[in-house]
Amino acid sequence: MKDLRNENVNAFLGFFSDCAIFAVVVEHCSRGSLQDLLRNEDVKLDWMFKSSLLLDLIKGMKYLHHREFPHGRLKSRNCVVDGRFVLKITDYGFNELLESQKAPAEEPPPEDLFWTAPEFLRDLGSSRRGTYKGDVYSFSIILQEVVVRGPPYCMLDLPAEEIIRKVKKPPPMCRPTVAPDQAPLECIQLMKQCWSELPERRPTFDEIFDRQFKLINKGKKTNIIDSMLRMLEQYSSNLEELIRERTEELEVENLTASLP
Repeated sequence: MKDLRNENVNAFLGFFSDCAIFAVVVEHCSRGSLQDLLRNEDVKLDWMFKSSLLLDLIKGMKYLHHREFPHGRLKSRNCVVDGRFVLKITDYGFNELLESQKAPAEEPPPEDLFWTAPEFLRDLGSSRRGTYKGDVYSFSIILQEVVVRGPPYCMLDLPAEEIIRKVKKPPPMCRPTVAPDQAPLECIQLMKQCWSELPERRPTFDEIFDRQFKLINKGKKTNIIDSMLRMLEQYSSNLEELIRERTEELEVENLTASLP
């Protein structure tokens, strides 16, 4: 893990152990997780910025897979965003650490299984190892989150337990639904390929990067600088609005306090 160095992979710095507490030390990313960013309604994400984040994720996973390092725990909260709005993949290698420490396997709550490929849902004991095709499935669910800017399967209005049961035991195949006007057609097609029920039909991250994602961007280069500038302008505007609202609230409180 310490030898993995890539702009889109969160750096592993070492271990921390004290008073029976064992922790992994990684690089701090000030913007929080991708999940946090998507849930923050004050942040306006256009398609250019969404595709920049997705491209960072694809490049990071492509690097890990080239290093023969399947992730096995990929989800939106395991993707962090630094101060420059660069997405970095974290939490990689943790399954191997848990196995090396002989940590008991605990079944996660249903809502933590949304990103888990169906073949692993049927055998959770094997999910710790992770596979390349399993990572691609996880990517497809993150892709849905970014496209609709909502949690996995948010459009189905079903409890997590029911969704996992349906994904685990098709037919019919249960997957998120995305409206055609929410993303380029090529993006929706890619998403469906990546969550194929048959692992061998899912593309590799090389294929996603080299062919399909270029089609999503219509051959245009993703200009993260322009997107960042727009984001900073929006942050500035949001901050000014927040200050104005807080000032008005304070004036009202002071006026109320001064009344007899």
